[in-house]
Amino acid sequence: MSTRIAGGTRPPVATVETWSGRSIAASTITQIVLVVAAVEIAGFVELAFPAPAPPDDPAIVLLMMPFLLCGAPFFLVASLLVVLPTVAAARWAGTRFTGREVWWWVPVTALVPAAVGAAVAGIALRPAPGPLLLCWPAGAALLTVTALVAREVVLRRRRLRGVLGWCVVAVVAVYGIGSGLYGTGLIAEYRPPKADTAQLSGTWTDGKGGTLRLAADGTAHADALSDPEEMWSDPTKSARCSGRGTWSYEAGDSTTWDQRVRLKIESCPDDTAGDGWRIGGTPDRLELNYEYGDPDSPDWYTLIPR
Repeated sequence: MSTRIAGGTRPPVATVETWSGRSIAASTITQIVLVVAAVEIAGFVELAFPAPAPPDDPAIVLLMMPFLLCGAPFFLVASLLVVLPTVAAARWAGTRFTGREVWWWVPVTALVPAAVGAAVAGIALRPAPGPLLLCWPAGAALLTVTALVAREVVLRRRRLRGVLGWCVVAVVAVYGIGSGLYGTGLIAEYRPPKADTAQLSGTWTDGKGGTLRLAADGTAHADALSDPEEMWSDPTKSARCSGRGTWSYEAGDSTTWDQRVRLKIESCPDDTAGDGWRIGGTPDRLELNYEYGDPDSPDWYTLIPR
C-alpha cells in the first residue's frame, strides 16, 4: 500500500527501510562535509582573535580533504551506530506519540546520544567546564543535521547526487560568507600592534616567577627566565636561567607579524639567529611570544608587562 503525495507516491512509514545503502552513504557524506564546514568556520573565527603567529587561511581545508576522506570508515561506523539509530528512534517516537512522523522528533531524539557523548568526553578528556558545556548542544546540532539529511534520503527517495550537490554548495557558501565578512570590513582581521623600543622597555613576567627587564639603552636582565626548548625536551627540568645581556627590536619588512625582539643573555639560550620573540597582544597590553616544541603544532612561552 502506498500514500499518494504531490509529485508521486511514497511508501508508508512502516515499509520505508531506514538502514539502506543510500541512507548510510548520505550520512557519511554529510559528516565529512560538516567537518569541512567546521574547519572553515573555525579558521575564519581564528582570524579575528589575537594570536602569536599568523593563522592558516581557511582555504587550507582543501589540503586537508585527503585526510578527511581517509576518515570515511570512522564516519561510516558513526552512521551505523549513532546517526541511523537516531533516525529510527525519531520515526518510532513520532508514530508512537504523535500518530505521524514529523521532522522535529529528530532534534529531540538527538539530545540523548549527544548527552551520552558529552558525558563520555567529560570523563575521558576532562576538559574545562566551558568547552564541556558546549559539547552537548554542538554535538546535538551536528547529529541533528546529519540525521535530517539521512531521513530525507530515506523518506523522500532523494538521490545521492543531489545530496552531494547541496553539500558542495554549503561548503562554498561558508567560505564565501566568511570571505565577504572580512573583505567588506564588517569583521576586522587581527594584526599585531605596531610596537617600538619605548613600549617594549620595562619589566616582563611569565606569571610563574620568571622576569625579563628590557632597558631603553639596549641592556637586558633575565631572572629565573624559562628555557622553553629545555622544558619541551625534558619537562622534569626546571629549565630556568638568569643573567645579563642585550636586546634589540626589529620592525620587520612588510607587516607587523614580522616584528621581533632579539635577546642575547649570558647563561640563557641565544636566540639572535633564530626566530626570536614575536610581538602580539593588543595596543594596550603587548605580549612577547617565543615558539618552541613541534614546528607543526608549536607551544608558546609568553611574557606580559608587569
